[in-house]
Amino acid sequence: MALKKKRFFTIGLAVLACSMTMVGLSACGKSDERSTYAQEFYAMSAISSINYWQNDAAQGQTAQTLADEQLQRPDTIQKTDVDNIANYMGMFEDMLASDTDKYYSHSAVSQDDTYASEYKLKMTLSVPKLGGGTEDFVMYYNEINTKTKEELDDNEIELEINTSLEGIIISGGATYNVVGEREYEKEGRETEISIKFTTYSSTNPLDFIVIENEMEGSEVEYEYSIYKNGMLASQTEVEFENERNEKSLELEFLNATPGSQNKVKYEITQSRTNPNQFEVFMKNASNESVVIERFTVTKTDGGYQFTYSNNYTEVI
Repeated sequence: MALKKKRFFTIGLAVLACSMTMVGLSACGKSDERSTYAQEFYAMSAISSINYWQNDAAQGQTAQTLADEQLQRPDTIQKTDVDNIANYMGMFEDMLASDTDKYYSHSAVSQDDTYASEYKLKMTLSVPKLGGGTEDFVMYYNEINTKTKEELDDNEIELEINTSLEGIIISGGATYNVVGEREYEKEGRETEISIKFTTYSSTNPLDFIVIENEMEGSEVEYEYSIYKNGMLASQTEVEFENERNEKSLELEFLNATPGSQNKVKYEITQSRTNPNQFEVFMKNASNESVVIERFTVTKTDGGYQFTYSNNYTEVI
């Protein structure tokens, strides 16, 4: 397995909850654990990546300040971190809004489809937005088997299957190239799944997002790496939870911008009374009991409104 970060043991992400909490997907009514888990991961990756690129394109160069000009953002919070929180919020807002895993459909490409000559598989996604309504887009792709190895060792079947993916996402008139790779290993009752999904910006091929996922038994982890002009800009480990109808998103964030190598952890919890408002705890990554800052983020028509403890407010 490629990732060496810490493991997340209890993931409550609604759209992947069933497939993540058990290796055998029969309890979810699914017969093929490999393809079902992969399809759900591809769909989630496509949604979060497109949200990021769309939010990144719409994000203004400067923030709109709504508070007294004498106030300013707390010194412990950098502008780059604020921008990245806004972008990550955009990536995950559909996941936080959705309470069902029926947010996509998967099928073979029909013969009368415009892309029938290029791709064999099609995924149509219709996802609820926090502010209401839905966003629809389509992914066309091919996935081929690059390696299959099966052998018997000590009366246990060992199976290894590797696949590669190549395709496009069409959203809002823009086209995004995607590539991926998947590794499935099973030895007796032990199963490991590793998937990597890369989405390229529609405007700059040197801007791309790499999403990596590993599942070993009930242990699951995600890692998001965002590259700008071919260079790593930020890297985040992600944990989703949905416990007693309280949704939370935890980010352990590394700002890789030159000259700024800070590593902090943001715990973002959705309000129970206002689905567009979130409480953010900024913690020391090495000592989570230390809360550096506490503030709120509210989704508005103009963007994400950050309100800090000193009453300074800005919209990103």
